[in-house]
Amino acid sequence: MFDENDDGELNIDEFLIAIRGQLNEFRKTLIKRCFDKIDIDKSGELDYSDVKDTYNAKKHPDVKAGKKTE
Repeated sequence: MFDENDDGELNIDEFLIAIRGQLNEFRKTLIKRCFDKIDIDKSGELDYSDVKDTYNAKKHPDVKAGKKTE
């Protein structure tokens, strides 16, 4: 949904475009820090393995309720 150029990866620009509202400097810095934390290989793009290796869905309410898998 956020992958504007359909290359199978999410780059920082696509990530920022996906965030709605006017971004002040504090929000831009926070988003950049979050992106950098998820971007394990420091490629400047988020791919499936970056997200998979960073995000732990075990405690998500829908996962805990058995509605969704990790």
